[in-house]
This record gives sequence, structure tokens and C-alpha cells, in this order.
Amino acid sequence: MDKIERVSKMEKILGEHRDVLQPLLDALKAYEEHQEAFNELMEYYSSQDWFDDLEASNKGEIPEDIPQGVLSEDAVFDMYGENRDVAIELLKTATKVLSNE
Repeated sequence: MDKIERVSKMEKILGEHRDVLQPLLDALKAYEEHQEAFNELMEYYSSQDWFDDLEASNKGEIPEDIPQGVLSEDAVFDMYGENRDVAIELLKTATKVLSNE
């Protein structure tokens, strides 16, 4: 590869990486900012309020037109698992990136 090809190739990589990083930074910021709300959901999921709301739903005390997915055990538990998996992948990726320095 001659100098012109090499510089062109490296310039292309630089631009592509810039294009990849910005959406990642935006998503990471949103993810970090939402963790407090997610922690509130997890506290609710393990609280007496959740059990009381589930019972009320089962008795028909919460109108059917109100979304109640949060009262399904699987929806919140699965989201907890996904959130944890994302955090682990972030750690793995960060470790891999930093180990190449």
C-alpha cells in the first residue's frame, strides 16, 4: 500500500469511527440518565405496592384500558436481565478497548 492509499484508508477509518462514536455516546448518556428511573421500577417490583397492585388488577380494580405490563412478573424481570446484560457488555467492550492501548 502506498502513502496515498494508506492516508486515504486511515482517513476513512477516522470518519467511520467518528460516525459510530456519536450515536454510542448519545445512547450511553440516555442509558446512564435513565438508570435512576429504572432503579425506581426495580424497587417497586420488589415492594408490597407491586403485590397490592397485582392483586387489584386481578380483582378488576384497575381499568383494562390502563396498560399493566409492569404487573407481569416476566416483563420486569426480563428487563432487569437485559439491563444487566447491557452493563456486562459495556464492561467487556471497555476492557477490550482499553487493553489494546
